[in-house]
Amino acid sequence: MKYKYILSILVMVLAVHCSFKTEDISIRGDKTMLEDQVLGAFEQIESDTWVVASTRSVGGGQTQTMSAQRQNVLESVQNRKFNKDEIDEFKKEQVLGENNKGYLEILPTEKYESDSQYKRIIDQIVTEENQDRKVIYERILAINPSAAAADEEERNKIFAKLNIDNSPDGTLIQKSDGSWSGK
Repeated sequence: MKYKYILSILVMVLAVHCSFKTEDISIRGDKTMLEDQVLGAFEQIESDTWVVASTRSVGGGQTQTMSAQRQNVLESVQNRKFNKDEIDEFKKEQVLGENNKGYLEILPTEKYESDSQYKRIIDQIVTEENQDRKVIYERILAINPSAAAADEEERNKIFAKLNIDNSPDGTLIQKSDGSWSGK
């Protein structure tokens, strides 16, 4: 009798346990939310370039005016789009890599060292790209208080991740210890 009672309780417990399906729950930390906020701000800036490019005038032929800062940001986004193909090609050649602070870095190759015209092109593109990134990063920090409040190292990681995610396979990526590996 005692065993029947224990067996029936065990069967009920198993039945109850098996009849409920538990859902997977993922908890997002502040880092992920901050990354989402920065990415959202970046995507908003990029979409603004499309709006400005498609809106050539307002009203009776008057041109649209905007702040110098906003104009600078939009020009930086457009310049990055213009240079993207060349930058991706140089990343594939592994003369450029993404450093752990969110900027492009030159990784001198034999061709870079021996071909002065090639070196000049690389230097110019890296200077332009890093300046454009700086302008965009500063705008993201200006419009996003959470990102501005984060420490510089955390912001650099987020900006680096954003650029790494948009880089072609094979791009050299600088790890936090300063070493380089392929994406």
